[in-house]
Amino acid sequence: MIQIRRRADDSEIMYYNDPQVPFYVDADSHIQNFPNREMLAHWHEDIEFIHVREGGMVYHVNDQEVPLGAGQALLINSRQLHHARADGDRDCAYLAVLFRPEMLSSNIALRSHYIEPVTNAHIPYLVMTGEDPICQALDQSARLYKERAPAFELRVMGQLNLMWALLYERVQAQAAAEATHQADPDVDVQKRMADYIYRNYTRKLSLMDVAQAGGVCKSKCCQIFKKYLQKSPGEFLMAYRLEAAAHMLRTTAQSVTEIAYACGFNSPSYFTEAFRREHGCTPRSFRQRARG
Repeated sequence: MIQIRRRADDSEIMYYNDPQVPFYVDADSHIQNFPNREMLAHWHEDIEFIHVREGGMVYHVNDQEVPLGAGQALLINSRQLHHARADGDRDCAYLAVLFRPEMLSSNIALRSHYIEPVTNAHIPYLVMTGEDPICQALDQSARLYKERAPAFELRVMGQLNLMWALLYERVQAQAAAEATHQADPDVDVQKRMADYIYRNYTRKLSLMDVAQAGGVCKSKCCQIFKKYLQKSPGEFLMAYRLEAAAHMLRTTAQSVTEIAYACGFNSPSYFTEAFRREHGCTPRSFRQRARG
């Protein structure tokens, strides 16, 4: 798993297939490629589309749990807190597509009329079947991208614009039916506390430190973490430290001891023990396998 890059507000910066085109597709993603078959909580400006091919997974979007089986798809709106885990011990194969909504139009009026009403709507996600026209348009955009026929970028954009027109109509109808909906303020509290961990995981952190970052008491802090991330603050901090350590093992020549201290662990032996529990091997074995 690649190390997450973040903007100043700690939203995730995506790695696109082509750095010049804010579009990403992976037609052969597997949940088993993540430690413990679980991806950590994150958010980004991009629209995220997941179409399950085999097996199943459980997505969490803000405080909602969304089980997905083979054939089902999930479209996650911009800047929603989300993460996923395997459904039991099974692997899950899925198509993943992400793109920046702004790529659909450089025209200010069109962005104002059609893009922002969707990204700003209080509709965090849509669940679909494979027969849904929105799902079919996104599937087709992924196929066109992979085939790379002449002018494939324009063909991909055509499918994304068709998808967005359908999405806009659906969001408008759903927003009208839920006009009284109020956004959950605890989502922003959770983001602030996660932000604090992202920025300070290299040093010693207390529960009070994390709670103060969200402007809540320690008890409320724990309740929010369990509600949105299904982890305690300490468990989330440990998972993020181990993710950062795995990235350093793959990409740097630093020793295991240096990496342990750089990622906030008090001792190399404790780091090795925690890493083995997470990855099923020692840091040195992980580095050897990662480098082939």
